[in-house]
Amino acid sequence: MRSERRETFDALAMAMIAYADYNPESDALFEVMCSVEKLAELCGQLYRYDSGRKSYDPILHALRDWEQANLIVIDRDFDIEAKQYKAMRIWIRPEFFHGLGFSKLELRDVVASFSRWMEKQGLKESYQKRYAQHVLRLARANVASLDNKHKLRNLLNKLKTLVIGEDEALKQEKKHLAKALKEKKALAQSTHAPESPEHAAWRRFEAWKVTQPIAAVMAFERKMKTLYPSVQGQAIYLQYLEHLPDS
Repeated sequence: MRSERRETFDALAMAMIAYADYNPESDALFEVMCSVEKLAELCGQLYRYDSGRKSYDPILHALRDWEQANLIVIDRDFDIEAKQYKAMRIWIRPEFFHGLGFSKLELRDVVASFSRWMEKQGLKESYQKRYAQHVLRLARANVASLDNKHKLRNLLNKLKTLVIGEDEALKQEKKHLAKALKEKKALAQSTHAPESPEHAAWRRFEAWKVTQPIAAVMAFERKMKTLYPSVQGQAIYLQYLEHLPDS
């Protein structure tokens, strides 16, 4: 029983991380952008009965345990007319990621990296539209609403600030801007000289990265840092290339 519970926890954690919203411009960070039923289906814990009823009690129990441990935030509403609970909304708290080994700075870098990736791929505007559609869908559907829940809104804002920071966020953006300018200059110079193996490896890695879920990229980069802690600069991409799943 304990091993089955652990398997449910592991599968649910991966599903929630994969469907979390990492966009720092959203109203709140790390909202799980799918239903609990979808999470249960992803975890192999969705049971359908001949009567049409669906059940996913192991998932509900895991979510309740994580909520009580202050690892996630859940918003619930009761529909008085239908006499049943509306679909819940879930946000992952920073403590959840800390339990997986991510430091505060690493988590902040994940969010900043996601923002830069969207900017680089020209996806920022489309992602904002997607989020707006998500909010509109929630408003029209029988889903728990944040309207008039000032305490919950304040909590979500506080958690977002804890991750993003204020002064630190500005400092990080300046740092990455300087890095981007440096890479742009190096790219311009490379058009007049043969491409180095390191730069070619970096391009391969970047091409692979945009095809993967952010959770998979995060796991891969953490593994590489563990395997090659002393390798610095673009040389690390040569090691990345040897370990890419599709290489």
